[in-house]
Amino acid sequence: MADKGFTIGDLLAKKAAFLQIPPFLANKGQFSAEEVQLTKTIARARIHVERAIGRVKQFHILDPVVPISLNATISSIFRVCCFLSNLHPPLVK
Repeated sequence: MADKGFTIGDLLAKKAAFLQIPPFLANKGQFSAEEVQLTKTIARARIHVERAIGRVKQFHILDPVVPISLNATISSIFRVCCFLSNLHPPLVK
């Protein structure tokens, strides 16, 4: 899931994933009914994604500048923050 303008769909396809972005209005004037529904669906899911990201950020472990010497372990540190955020109550009831 990403904002409009991310053109990494081809890179994700190599990993058997796809990019979910809201439809573009471009020069059409207005969205079709299907595009409106898709935009609403993506917006509903996006709220939960942003909340999950906020939970990971609350640990403030990655706030300061990370020394280059931690380059090999920063991924593991981030993963632990994600695991810890999963111990909170569910985002969606």
